[in-house]
Amino acid sequence: MLKVTTRLVVVDVVVTDHSGTPATDLKKEDFEVRENGKPQKIVAFAFQPPPSSGPAPPKLPKLDPGVYSNLRSLNGEVGPPTILLVDALNTPFKDQRYLRQQLVKYLQNVEPRRNVAIYTLGTRLRMIQDFTSDPELLHEALKKLTLQSSMFNNQDSLEDRFPGLEPDSTDQATAQIAQNLTEFEAELETSQRDLQVRLTMDAMQELAQNVEGYPGRKNLVWLSGAFPLTVFPDETLKNPFDAESSYGEDLRRIAALFSASQIAVYPVDARGLVGSFMPDASQNGSSMAGPRGGQNAMRTIQEASTNLTESHTTMNELAGQTGGRAFYNRNDINHAIALSVAEGSTYYTVAYYPEDKEMNGKFRKIDVSLARKGLQTRYRKGYFASEGQTSDNKTARAEFGRALAPDTPLATALPFIVRVNPPGKERKEVVLDFSVVPSYVLFQAQGELQHAQVDFVTCVYDAKGKAVGTPRTDLLTTQLHPATYAEVMKQGLRFRQTMTLPPGKYVLKFGVWDQQSNMIGTLVAKLEVPAAEAPSNATETKPTLK
Repeated sequence: MLKVTTRLVVVDVVVTDHSGTPATDLKKEDFEVRENGKPQKIVAFAFQPPPSSGPAPPKLPKLDPGVYSNLRSLNGEVGPPTILLVDALNTPFKDQRYLRQQLVKYLQNVEPRRNVAIYTLGTRLRMIQDFTSDPELLHEALKKLTLQSSMFNNQDSLEDRFPGLEPDSTDQATAQIAQNLTEFEAELETSQRDLQVRLTMDAMQELAQNVEGYPGRKNLVWLSGAFPLTVFPDETLKNPFDAESSYGEDLRRIAALFSASQIAVYPVDARGLVGSFMPDASQNGSSMAGPRGGQNAMRTIQEASTNLTESHTTMNELAGQTGGRAFYNRNDINHAIALSVAEGSTYYTVAYYPEDKEMNGKFRKIDVSLARKGLQTRYRKGYFASEGQTSDNKTARAEFGRALAPDTPLATALPFIVRVNPPGKERKEVVLDFSVVPSYVLFQAQGELQHAQVDFVTCVYDAKGKAVGTPRTDLLTTQLHPATYAEVMKQGLRFRQTMTLPPGKYVLKFGVWDQQSNMIGTLVAKLEVPAAEAPSNATETKPTLK
């Protein structure tokens, strides 16, 4: 996998004509890449052609029984993998039913052999279907989608909850109570919005970890009510700037994370075509009456219009920074999904080593131009020139802990396999043989030795998801001589754990964490320990991990 950490910058470029048809006959010589205005030498070039309707390529052999991997085989499907993210956290409750209907409509006509995964975002990220090209599995996954109402997507106003309570009331006591409630509501909304953004950012980071290990471009179709990341002053408050906040840095951080993982974002506004902002009969009319009714109505219209504009600005910014495209103000959401998948499936990849070798953490702008006129390009607009460590050790440790929860989707940034050997006639222990893909491990030279620090963790859960014992944790520290290092690069970085478990059925959650790069990998396996005839003096029934 090529990333900025290798100082090789990879840029996927979607090229279309004025009608949106992909241009499929361009050569390396047709592209020019500039970084911060300076020409760069293209050292690698590839083309992802449009999906073919021909026979599927042969699939690789399945893993042997008892062998598990956190990377699924994507062979046999066409085009890059696509993630459909159904964002209930940021989508108004009233729009979620329509969004689900549109998803069903899209999947009824999904192209064959498309590799699709479905995630949902409520208060946390959930994967309801891993990558598959089986339409039946995707339809079954949609049955698991439920409408989710929360404090974040409940749009009741102060007037809806307290009819007749207005700051403009002629009764001073009533007016003061209304003003105090307005101030309190503004503080509460600000706090909720901060939490909402934090939950969203954490979920996006987790999603990137889940799919980062898959090579090449990944397309994320983000179906959301598109919350604004900038909130303007509220003139109804004593201090109008109490409600003002900006999350531009959060947006830039998540865009950089997606770009580094070659994830192109296609935001789709789940609200569809937004109509008039004029107050209607369904709204409480108390605030629209009285001496300031006209001003209140105008303010309501302006706030709604501003919020919609900011939402679309956020969508455009995130899409532009990752090489995707935003879709909004349209009721055919199913068609927007199809367009996102189709556009992201035909592209060119160009790569270069930056002329500026200093990794100073600053943002560098990328410009791609074509020798041929009349074509449109879509690509990520830049990257942060860092050494690639996405978080500090303390933060990474916390992320690793969350990734080991039994219902957390798999993390693929650090690919590995595990062979699970249950007890048998010749041994009483469960033997776990790990093998980490060594090219993903950060080895640091110390003289002629290669140094790495990798944590191996196994958590055991019973059939009901309850933890069994304490997690087994081992730290592997290497000091590899050249010959051993060469062998590891060929055979994998291997490690063995053993544990003793009583008869029963278990779910094992494995985790591998490279402490020097902070890359994480997790996977899940099922294990059944068969019953054995206990010795006459056996009294120990509790599980022990060693």
